[in-house]
Amino acid sequence: MIVQLSSYAQLKFGVKAGVPFNIQNLEIKNAKIETSRPFNLGLTSECIFPILNIGFEVSALYELERITGSDLQKSVSVGYLIIPVNFKYKLGIKPFKVFAFAGPSLEIMLHNSGDIVLPNYSLTKSTSTIKYSPENFNWGLNAGLGFEVWKIQASIAYFYNFQTPLKEIPDDILHQTASDDAVKSNQNGFVVSLAWFF
Repeated sequence: MIVQLSSYAQLKFGVKAGVPFNIQNLEIKNAKIETSRPFNLGLTSECIFPILNIGFEVSALYELERITGSDLQKSVSVGYLIIPVNFKYKLGIKPFKVFAFAGPSLEIMLHNSGDIVLPNYSLTKSTSTIKYSPENFNWGLNAGLGFEVWKIQASIAYFYNFQTPLKEIPDDILHQTASDDAVKSNQNGFVVSLAWFF
């Protein structure tokens, strides 16, 4: 039965675009940092097994982040590759269906425009500034709901990344270590997406 279902699995490919909305901005010690991700865009694939109406969706999305703040010496842009792998359940009759999905998501930094430089408000260091850089890898979970009309799918999902997105750069590798608790919040929020399958 499994072999038969697999042979009739509905495998589709398409393009996907979305707009993330952060719930919580970053806080680094006494400085408020504003982050925004205007869009994500990339490829997606869906495989649904008939009768069971269960399958999975895998996407590869490019996402741009802008990091700003009154205390920053300059704004920083960071590009990420987002790879969500979601289990998906669909219900309905063509052309209209509804679906729910949930799964892990991997975030890989592709590029950034420079370090994040903040004034040093602490008396424990001799330098006048503190530098941070985006983490190369991050991971989290996302879950959401959506609907499908013909070849178009619209969805809204909640996402939460488990690791802090920034790491402190030590002033002196031999004598100065970075603090682990400098960044006090993780990224989380909602993303509204629209996908078109071929």
